[in-house]
Amino acid sequence: MKLFRYALAGLALCYPAEGWAKTSLAGDIFPNCGKFSGMPGKTLTVDPRGGTAMPNIAAAIKAAKDGDTIELMTGDYGELTVTGIHQQGFVTIAAAAGQTPRFTGINIGSGRDPASHWRLTGLTVSGFSNGTWPNGAQIHKGLVSINNSDNIIFEHNNVASQIGQMTWRPEAEAAAANQSLSGGISTNQSSCLSLTDNRLTNVFNGIMSGGDQVGDHGKYLVISGNTIDDFAGDGIDHFAGHVRIDHNRITNGHDICENKCVHMDGIQGWNWNNRPGIVNQDVIIDSNEIIVQTKPGLAMPANVLQGITIFNGDWDGVRISNNLIINNTYHGITVYNAKNVAIVNNTAASIDAKHNTWIGFGGKKNDPPGTPYNILIRNNVAPLIAVSKRDAALGNVVVDHNLVVKNPGDFEDDFVKFDPENFAYDLRPKKRSDAKGEGSAESAPATDIEGNARKSPMDIGAYAYREN
Repeated sequence: MKLFRYALAGLALCYPAEGWAKTSLAGDIFPNCGKFSGMPGKTLTVDPRGGTAMPNIAAAIKAAKDGDTIELMTGDYGELTVTGIHQQGFVTIAAAAGQTPRFTGINIGSGRDPASHWRLTGLTVSGFSNGTWPNGAQIHKGLVSINNSDNIIFEHNNVASQIGQMTWRPEAEAAAANQSLSGGISTNQSSCLSLTDNRLTNVFNGIMSGGDQVGDHGKYLVISGNTIDDFAGDGIDHFAGHVRIDHNRITNGHDICENKCVHMDGIQGWNWNNRPGIVNQDVIIDSNEIIVQTKPGLAMPANVLQGITIFNGDWDGVRISNNLIINNTYHGITVYNAKNVAIVNNTAASIDAKHNTWIGFGGKKNDPPGTPYNILIRNNVAPLIAVSKRDAALGNVVVDHNLVVKNPGDFEDDFVKFDPENFAYDLRPKKRSDAKGEGSAESAPATDIEGNARKSPMDIGAYAYREN
């Protein structure tokens, strides 16, 4: 292993080091978003079997006022659509205690009929997609769609093409059955969104969220505490500004098309509809776990799963910290074309020694040396820190206190466990680890991936050392 202590361009950058509680809502972070007060209004109960004052959910939505809760009993509710309804305070649609209301799809807002101040919790949304695009590609429609709306909380819900164990098929076979994977949650042109503590399983893409950033479109997003397990596209795609992506767990990717229909990423950033001129600002990606495979006998396991990537568009103000990436290809954390970036205290490892992963940065090809970028890559554990000489010559690029570990399993004194054959990973540092006490406290996060306070001398990687 090798510890890098050099600085390129010599200027250390100052980034906010404060953490935040798991799990926050948009209104807790962004002052212009509505706070969910939890103040109770009336409870309107809907039961598909009858016997309640509200004959159906549509009637309850029409009757609900600020602060009310629409309480749902167990049953099948079909597809839910909420458009053109605005409140000053949140209305909650929730599962009643011990109940399991089921939907085939949820649509909040549309291009012409936005919605605002709705909270949905405890719901189950499931069903397959069908059909193809004109080019023959499969349609993977999002089970939950939020469009042109604001102040939406979607939390503690189950979203899946099929709930429970599913038989995974190659894309061609799925087409023949007129049944293909659905996407999970898709949001466009919306603001002040909280997508928190949901479980998404057996989906194509897990969460896709953003907008063109005209006005408040595609701004003020919180994607936090979600589990995305068994997926075939990307875990989380973000194409927005003022974004917090934290404490999500993304595991068990499936390659359903021999890596031809999509390249898979854990968390990927890009600009909305590839439209030029958009600058994604103020993006924080913190304390996420991305692990390519955690279960034995996985059907069609992903042979390429990239970690945290930003390849396209323009970006200003990106902080990537405390993340754990265990993948099987080159891009662990890769950021291109972004300015004012901190990649600090992350841990990346690969289960495939032939395709070892890296943490790296690249500027625009035609930018001359000295172009101000302000990049900090510090306190990371990875097989490789990938910054070319050309990119190192850009303005204010600092790379220091990173620990290069080709294979954590080769160093028993450094990490608790790295056993890909048995899908057992624990990359917390041991007492004698070269990661312990060898980092820089400047610009480091105040807490680690598990929420433990970091102390001086600073440890390298996503985990702070803790005595057993």
